[in-house]
Amino acid sequence: MLRFLKTTVLGGILFLVPIIIFIAIIGKALQITNKLATPIAGLLGVDAIAGIAVAQLLAIVILVLICFLAGLAAKTPRAKKFVQSLEVNVLEKIPAYELLKAKAQSALNFEDTEGACPVMAKFDDSWQLAIEIERIEGGHVVIFLPGAPDPWSGSVCVVTEDRITPLDLTVKSATNLMKRLGKGSIDALSDPQGFSKASV
Repeated sequence: MLRFLKTTVLGGILFLVPIIIFIAIIGKALQITNKLATPIAGLLGVDAIAGIAVAQLLAIVILVLICFLAGLAAKTPRAKKFVQSLEVNVLEKIPAYELLKAKAQSALNFEDTEGACPVMAKFDDSWQLAIEIERIEGGHVVIFLPGAPDPWSGSVCVVTEDRITPLDLTVKSATNLMKRLGKGSIDALSDPQGFSKASV
């Protein structure tokens, strides 16, 4: 009983820490953007819209715009290199950063991962649905093995190319299979050009 309480409390802490950090960051960001939005709202001559202060609405719009511009900048090679350096030297030393990062990434879809495609990976006498992430030198492939029912809960491994069979599926269809605990696989994996052909 004591062990159950301990693990449950620790699990709750791990669950709440990234949420609290996220709320704190957003709150601080809104405080900063609110300082910019207040004078702009004064120029408009309107105090509130639908019961919400114009200054607060403008602060949210400014924050979203900044995030959008940051997202565009993040796609440049120079920005990626800077962020990687910042993570290695600073952010990774902050407690719960990796967990917070994972939670934030879970809001994305696998479709947003460039080059990702569904495959079947051969493991001894079984096959496992996987997402091919990238190919590396020496005939190896980096794959993500999604869990069920949460596709974002899984593991990453490297296998040889001969153990990979591409599937005629979209990434969304493949992850939906995991969410349904594999229900519907008989239709999704029966394409003669896909897994059924490879498994003969």
